Amino acid sequence: MSDKLYIRFCFCLGLLLCSKSGISQITKDSLFLQHLIGKEQYHDAITFTNQLERKYPISTQAQLQLAYQKGFAFYSLKQLDSASVYFAKVSSESPFFSKSQFWAGLSDSYLRDFTKAEKYFKAIDSKDSLNRSLQTFELAGLALLQRNQQRFDSLYKHLDPNLYALQKQQANYLLYRDDILKQQKKSGFKAGLLSAIIPGAGKIYAGGQLGQGISAFLQNTILGLQAYEGLRKDGVSSPRFIIYGSLFSLFYIGNIWGSALSVKIKRQEFNEKIDEQILFDMHIPLRTLFN
Repeated sequence: MSDKLYIRFCFCLGLLLCSKSGISQITKDSLFLQHLIGKEQYHDAITFTNQLERKYPISTQAQLQLAYQKGFAFYSLKQLDSASVYFAKVSSESPFFSKSQFWAGLSDSYLRDFTKAEKYFKAIDSKDSLNRSLQTFELAGLALLQRNQQRFDSLYKHLDPNLYALQKQQANYLLYRDDILKQQKKSGFKAGLLSAIIPGAGKIYAGGQLGQGISAFLQNTILGLQAYEGLRKDGVSSPRFIIYGSLFSLFYIGNIWGSALSVKIKRQEFNEKIDEQILFDMHIPLRTLFN
């Protein structure tokens, strides 16, 4: 039986049992809310929780876990500001508290509010071994996002290499760490210097494609040779030398400046890509363990 059919079957069975046994309306509402979440009808789930918030007192809302369910619906819709707000409303008395803190921390990690994210992750009860491992894992991911290599190394030592749910993501973390270190060592000055010596070399060093470097090298070489021929045959005041000499100077200086600038551009592109990968790996274990 597929997951969707199973959810539908359980929902219908639950309603049938409720109607036969006289179970309270609160239980029926809880079953229906879980049905909407299970069917990934998140907009409808949010609308329904709004209705339940108006219908029930605070104590009943806590019983229905409305804050957590609403936060999860917002998170699934990528409305992370709202998700963080509702996850933060989950009481520390709730059995959903630890889960809500993990999701709130991840939401704020996506929003790059690292101070709040760290606060949520650290609020989790670490007496449970699984929670402790997951807490350390998420904090290590946060350290990578902050480019805090020393803190990452310290946290990584405490990760459990035998925890299957985290093994692949932990291995990815080490790859990201090494890639970040390599990228941080690249210098705009060095890229410009390399292109001054060999036109195009700085672009390859910065992370550009080999073809870009070869193209820059050929352009500068051809213009340089034409300028040299104009100087050798026609003299320094000849139109040929002036035109090709000016073009060569323009391309040569542009090549140096472009190479230096490309380090900054490539670093920005790299940071966006690596952050996306880190956040994805922070998300996977939560989805696996909490769903």
